[in-house]
Amino acid sequence: MISLRDYILEQFTVAGTQSDKILLFDVDDTLIKSDVKVHVIKNGEVIKKLSSTEYNSYKLQPGESFDYSEFEDEDILNNRSVFLKYWDTLQREYKDGTHIGILTARSNKDMFYRFFKSNGITIKNELVFAINDPRLNLKGSTIEDRKAEVIKRLAKWGYRTMVFFDDNEANLKTAKKLEKS
Repeated sequence: MISLRDYILEQFTVAGTQSDKILLFDVDDTLIKSDVKVHVIKNGEVIKKLSSTEYNSYKLQPGESFDYSEFEDEDILNNRSVFLKYWDTLQREYKDGTHIGILTARSNKDMFYRFFKSNGITIKNELVFAINDPRLNLKGSTIEDRKAEVIKRLAKWGYRTMVFFDDNEANLKTAKKLEKS
């Protein structure tokens, strides 16, 4: 049986480095650019296809629902993604031993763990948060709310310095409000 002290230290050891600092990265339109779309469905038909940016501010109308099936396609992620400017930051900080977390609106954390690993970056599986994955048991009704829940969870785990990279201003504002707490 592992002691509580050892368990806590283990949670904050990444690549042999203990830290209370973490860099959190959104994926779509922050680390990578891909051509995946969220489908808006009404009466069983696709009526719109939204980019990640469009999806962030789209309000469903009565009778509409979202279909995220393109976001679950690992081939699209691996073969049709272009790395953006923060990818270099992630790689540099990873090499320096900084703890790295992924905070994405997608729902398949395992896909991202494999994606980063195939690109030479092994992120601790517990630090990959796909906020639409029901296994996370997040209660928030919006992307911002669920991302904020994850940030609060990381603070409870002991991270005191968090740097958050996201392309969505609402997500960044919500995270900024958490600084005081």
